[in-house]
Amino acid sequence: MNKPLERSELRHLQAFFFLFGIGVMCLAPRLPDVKANLGVSTTYFGFLMSTGSLGALTSMLTIGHIIHRVGVYKVLVISSTVTYLTIAILIELSSPLLFMVVNITCGFAWASYHIAINAQALRRQSESGRQIIPMLHGLWSAGAVATAFIALLISSFVSLNWHILTLVLIVYLLTINSINASKQVLLKGNEVNESDEVVTFKTMISSFHIDWVVSLGFLCALMLEISIGDWATIMARQEFRVSKSLAVAPYFLFMGAMIIGRLSYSRIKGDRSDKEIVQPFVITGGTIFLTSLALSMQIKESNLVLGYLIFCLGFLLTGFGISFVGPLFFGYAGARSDKPGGVAVAELGALNQVLTFISRGVISLVAGAASLPVALAIPGVMLILVAFFVTAASQPKRA
Repeated sequence: MNKPLERSELRHLQAFFFLFGIGVMCLAPRLPDVKANLGVSTTYFGFLMSTGSLGALTSMLTIGHIIHRVGVYKVLVISSTVTYLTIAILIELSSPLLFMVVNITCGFAWASYHIAINAQALRRQSESGRQIIPMLHGLWSAGAVATAFIALLISSFVSLNWHILTLVLIVYLLTINSINASKQVLLKGNEVNESDEVVTFKTMISSFHIDWVVSLGFLCALMLEISIGDWATIMARQEFRVSKSLAVAPYFLFMGAMIIGRLSYSRIKGDRSDKEIVQPFVITGGTIFLTSLALSMQIKESNLVLGYLIFCLGFLLTGFGISFVGPLFFGYAGARSDKPGGVAVAELGALNQVLTFISRGVISLVAGAASLPVALAIPGVMLILVAFFVTAASQPKRA
C-alpha cells in the first residue's frame, strides 16, 4: 500500500526525534552538578545512573502490549509527560534512594516514547516507500548535539535548575503540540504489528533466543558512547579542573563528530562492504581514544592546557570512528534470525539493556577503585573488539 507522506506529517515526525534528542540528553552535560547535589562517590553515582537501564528494560518487555491496546497517541502523551517531569525532578533531588526510583521511572518513560515514535516512523516509511528512518535518527543526534551546544554556552553562567527546567518545559510544550497535531495519523492499537518493532512480552518470551555474537558486538559498539555520556563532563571537571562550560567540550565534539560521520557514511562506504569500512574505523577510533586518554593524563601534569586539548581532540576523532557502527547490528540481528525482523531487534534491545546495566556497573566500580581514566579505557578496548564481532556477525549463523 502506497500512502504518501504529507509535508506537515513529516515535519511533526522530525520534531518528535529532534526534540527528543534535545530533551532526553539535556542532563548529560550537567551531570557534574547532579553528582554534586547527591554528594555521593563516583562508584555510587555510576550505579545510580545505570539504574535507568532497568526502567528501559521494563519498558521493552511491557510497552508492546500497552501500545497494542491503546495505540501510539496515548503512549506518546503519557511517556513524554513522565519523561520530562522526572528529568525536572532528578535535578532537585539530594536523596540517592529517591534519585534511583525517579531515574528508573524516567528510563521506563523515555524508552516507551522511543519505541512509540520508531513504530510510527517505521510504519510510515513502509507505507510511503520513502526512506526516512536514517534522516530521523540523524535528527535525534542533531538534537543531542544541540543540547550539548546549549550547555557549552551557558553552563558557567546559568544554574542547573534554570537551564534544565526552562529547556524541558519548552521541549515538552513543543512535543505535545506535535503529538496533538499528528493525532489523526498516529497508529491505533489494532494497527500495530511486529514489523513496527512493537513486540509483546508474550511473543518475545515464547521463543526468546540469544545470539551472543550480535549481542556482545552491539554492546561493545555502544558502550563507549554510553560511557562518554555518563562520564565525559565529570572527568573534564575532575581531572582538568576546567569551567563548567569548557567541561562540555569533549562531549560536544564527540557527538558532533558522530553526526557528521553518520551523514557521511554512504559517501565514505562507496562500493565496499560494511565490514571493510567499519573495521578500520573502530580499530583506529579505539586506538586514538586510548592513546589520547593516556597521553593527556601524562601531559596534564606539566601542561594542563595542552593535556586538555589532546583530550578533546581524542574525543573528536573517536566520534568519527564510532559514528556508524551501532546501527549495523540491528541489520545483523534480523539477517541471522529466522524470526521477523521486529522480534529479533526487540530481543537484541532487551538483552542489551541488561548487559549495559552490568557494564556500567563494572565501569563505575573501576572508576571508584582506580580512576576515571582507567575505567574509560574499558569501553575504548571494547570499541576495538567490535572489529572481530563485525567479522563474525556478518557470517550466516550456524544451525
